[in-house]
Amino acid sequence: MRYHNCSGSAFPPGFTFWPTYFSIAEQRTLLAASLYKLDMLETRHMRRRRNIFWNSKLGRENHLEVDPLQELFAPDSLYEFQEGHYDGVIRHFRETHLSSWPNERFDGLQSILRRLHSLCPSQNLQTHLLHLSTHGHIDFHVDNIDASGSWILAVSLGDERRLQMKEAKSGVEFHLDLPSGSVYLQRDEVRYNYLHAIRNSTKSHMGQRLSVMIRVSS
Repeated sequence: MRYHNCSGSAFPPGFTFWPTYFSIAEQRTLLAASLYKLDMLETRHMRRRRNIFWNSKLGRENHLEVDPLQELFAPDSLYEFQEGHYDGVIRHFRETHLSSWPNERFDGLQSILRRLHSLCPSQNLQTHLLHLSTHGHIDFHVDNIDASGSWILAVSLGDERRLQMKEAKSGVEFHLDLPSGSVYLQRDEVRYNYLHAIRNSTKSHMGQRLSVMIRVSS
């Protein structure tokens, strides 16, 4: 099987990549707002455990970590990660469809979202948050186009992961490392003719990763 690094003009048709779209400050705001929305969906018991952690010496020391994104994540054990998705594709994750953002709680969030939405091919949007644990990953699959539309825009926040794409007919694989703050767009041919997966990057230090995914609303 042929295997290629996906860079520059080597991107499959319909794939666009912005490797450094968001600054560290913008990433922190977007990540904090996303975690806030996901955390509100968990049980009171788990939210209490996280509060105890953040108020403890260990939690305060977490904010001294070198990585300005990983310090916003609590340890894996303090989230209610699901072991597997109903179709077996996603492992060790939390997710939610987002109806609104907490703009009033996070300074600058609204302008960050305007920048993000400016990349979308259309403005009839639905947003999905996907939080992968330290060992979380997504196996090869093709999205249900009827349910998720002809394009998808994704922001990577936190640990660097590797996007793998496999052409359905030829089996040729491409891979691309997704650093925190990067954005990619899949549309048209790459949506219909390629399987894709998210795995740990060879550069990864095994941290958590959250992606903000925007699709055209049906």
